[in-house]
Amino acid sequence: MSDVQSFKRFAGHAASFFVNFAHGSLLVAGILVVSLVGYQYAAHGADGLNPHIVFQQSASSEELLAQTQGDEAAQPDMDVANIEPGKLSTEYVRLIQYIAKRHKVSAAGLEQLVRTAIHEGRVTKVDPVLILAVTSVESGFNPLAESVFGAQGLMQIIPRFHQDKIDASRGAEALLEPSENIRVGARILREYMHNNAELEAALQQYGGVSDASDMTYAAKVMNEVARFRQIMKYGSIRAEVAANTAPAPVPEVAKDVEPVGNPG
Repeated sequence: MSDVQSFKRFAGHAASFFVNFAHGSLLVAGILVVSLVGYQYAAHGADGLNPHIVFQQSASSEELLAQTQGDEAAQPDMDVANIEPGKLSTEYVRLIQYIAKRHKVSAAGLEQLVRTAIHEGRVTKVDPVLILAVTSVESGFNPLAESVFGAQGLMQIIPRFHQDKIDASRGAEALLEPSENIRVGARILREYMHNNAELEAALQQYGGVSDASDMTYAAKVMNEVARFRQIMKYGSIRAEVAANTAPAPVPEVAKDVEPVGNPG
């Protein structure tokens, strides 16, 4: 009888241990799940809870570069949306909504700007998403932006460096018109991409960065391309992409030094 009681006591302790262990494990798992859900919701709203967004693998840097080289054969269908009057693709509509909310600009105005970027992308063989990413980094989609160095408009073009690309009949003030600014900016990008073997080098030239050891500007634009593609594909940004593409700090340019970039 003593042995039976001892066994029962042992079994009771063992059962209690496993119950407590299971309870503790579930509690830890619950805390982790709640933390993940809270982070996703705080960072990206309700769309951040989409499991396809949370668990989809990131595109490699090679894939991202291939998407931004302007090769029409490599472009996804969303990059050749109809630019004539009518509906844009769902992917571009998502992007317009995201940019309008992020930069606090008119969605209606953005639609025409995006159509222009798509059109100029076809003409110049430059990825429209890259054009829009440069615009985001340069001006935050403010068509009236002007710098102390004379850079104007959406893509911050310095007129005196690109007289050959600007419509002479309209003058430099035309760069404050969104469609003209995008048209000239796309041609500048095409020229720099033609002159440089690497896309990052072309972006550095566009950003006026002469220090080859500092790739901050190119990284910032490429990060923006990654963000935009995630928005276009999923409607929101995955946590992994958001963590890896936080806006990088851009070194301040000395007030008394003229930028070397954006010139032809």
